[in-house]
Amino acid sequence: MGGKKKHKQPIRPPPKSVWVVKRRNWLEIPDDVTAAILTRVGAIGLLESAQMVCTKWHKICKDPLMWRRIDMRNDGRHHEMDELASMCRHAVDRSAGELVDITVEHFGTDDLLKYITDSSSSIRHLRLLSCEYDITTQGLVKVASKLPLLEELEITLCFNISHEAVNVVGRSCPLLKSFKLNKEWCTIAEMEDWYDDDTPSQVEDDLDALAIARSMRGLHHLQLYGNKLTDDGLRKILDCCAHLESLDLRLCFSLNMGGDLGVRLEKIKELWLPHDSTKGKGFAAESDHFCFKWTELPDNVTLSILSRLGTIDILENAQKVCMKWRQICKDPIMWHTIDMRNRGYECYDLVKMCCYAIDRSCGNLVDISIDHFGTNRLLKYITDSSSRIKRLRLALCKRISDEGLIEVAKKLPLLEDLEISLCRLSSKSLEVVGCSCPLLKSFKLNRLTDAEYDDVIAHTKKNEEAFAIARTMHGLHHLQLFGNELTNEGLKAILDGCPQLESLDLRYCYNLNLKGPLGKRCSEQIKKLWLPRDSFADYDFRFTVRGYGGSPRKFGISDLIGFPRMDKDYDENGYGIYCGFSSDDSDWYDDYYSKPPLEDLLGLDQEDMEFFGLWEGMHKGLF
Repeated sequence: MGGKKKHKQPIRPPPKSVWVVKRRNWLEIPDDVTAAILTRVGAIGLLESAQMVCTKWHKICKDPLMWRRIDMRNDGRHHEMDELASMCRHAVDRSAGELVDITVEHFGTDDLLKYITDSSSSIRHLRLLSCEYDITTQGLVKVASKLPLLEELEITLCFNISHEAVNVVGRSCPLLKSFKLNKEWCTIAEMEDWYDDDTPSQVEDDLDALAIARSMRGLHHLQLYGNKLTDDGLRKILDCCAHLESLDLRLCFSLNMGGDLGVRLEKIKELWLPHDSTKGKGFAAESDHFCFKWTELPDNVTLSILSRLGTIDILENAQKVCMKWRQICKDPIMWHTIDMRNRGYECYDLVKMCCYAIDRSCGNLVDISIDHFGTNRLLKYITDSSSRIKRLRLALCKRISDEGLIEVAKKLPLLEDLEISLCRLSSKSLEVVGCSCPLLKSFKLNRLTDAEYDDVIAHTKKNEEAFAIARTMHGLHHLQLFGNELTNEGLKAILDGCPQLESLDLRYCYNLNLKGPLGKRCSEQIKKLWLPRDSFADYDFRFTVRGYGGSPRKFGISDLIGFPRMDKDYDENGYGIYCGFSSDDSDWYDDYYSKPPLEDLLGLDQEDMEFFGLWEGMHKGLF
């Protein structure tokens, strides 16, 4: 039977629940609860915003109880300092003498500090943050007697507050339980003759610690972030502050924690050591923007990195970066090697600096390099200070004589490596050195001569140096004679007298003729050989000639003699790099643009030119 089909009714989802958000009426909150909430807002937020919300809040914000605690911390960028100071005074007035706790950041001054302490004698917590140079020792000393109930004091990044103020505060505030004295860990030293004497600075480093130990014996909590105190200062604090429960020594890199300090510090319940993380330290220092992670490297790694710098850089720059680096730079291990290579025109007192570096080595000097400023007296000072020298390098030291080197040779019994480059020393001193230094393995004797102009060079007989080496330096493994005048006879003597030679550098020794048996013997006997005309691209001593309109260029002596014209010596307009306008004439210099004298190009005086055999030839017109 056919019936009507029943249509299924669609199933509808249940209606969604409707949430009615009921708006709270903040005015219905009891006054004491509202006050408790608003006290969590800083003083700046209360004065600029909260009290303007409504009449009820404005009334609550005028209650003196709201101003027992005044927190004026700020980032120093969004307000004028005078505006913040005025705001602070207004907040202090509202406290009606009930002020107990106040924090001032960036805008603090001596006048404001006096105003605060004059307005309340009940202050128990005082924090002065980043007030830099505006709050001074004198200012803090004047108000210290008005803080008899002070229990907590923080002085962070206030650079004009010294140990004298710390001492006075300690004596004036007998209830002081917590003290924070935080400084920049990374500052550049502002000392001109900082390498005169270390003793005064070491005493000054502990002045803060001594003041704390003398006057703050009741301390329970002490923070000395970035302080320069030494082990002596810390030991004094531990002796005098017997109630210490927490001690923060982060970034106090002058501490070595030597002796019994490690054991004594174990008694402190909460302890932060110099290399501990600074996370959560509670303030921002300028040095936080520096490459801070460097200070977290182990001392031996930092020492290894810094030792790769030259001595001048260490003394003038590296040791002034931070206290940790300064402490490492005072370690005698840093001064086993002293590298005083320089360009010859530094504005420093290099002799004084070198003596200071030698003193820091404490007799452990092993390797020293001196350029330009060496003298007989300095050489004697070096050898008197250390008998362990294994490597000595003298370059461009025209004031070191044969007599000076002979005098000190006997004080170098362990010498293994000697370099004498462009100095005025003859075979006489070389022979004494060879006899006095039996362990000598490497010797470099570098001259400035060019055999193409050998007829004008007459400062020494050709083979005297070679014979001196052959007679006295039988244990040599490496020999460099760059620019020497030796002949085949001298070279043969060296090969006979130095049978252990492994490397021999004869570049620019143009009196040699190595086409026959002698050349074959050299190639067979010597593992590493440089011939007279081999490239000198790796040679350390080449001259820099600075033109009138161009950039510096490097020249060897043969490039300078005759001063040939090359296309690259002119710019696109035909002007020479070295002087004036060029013509098509072969004589490119004329009456107006004469070629500079050779001694000017080389940077040598007449005495130097005579020594290197160039003066006579120049005046004969040979070059």
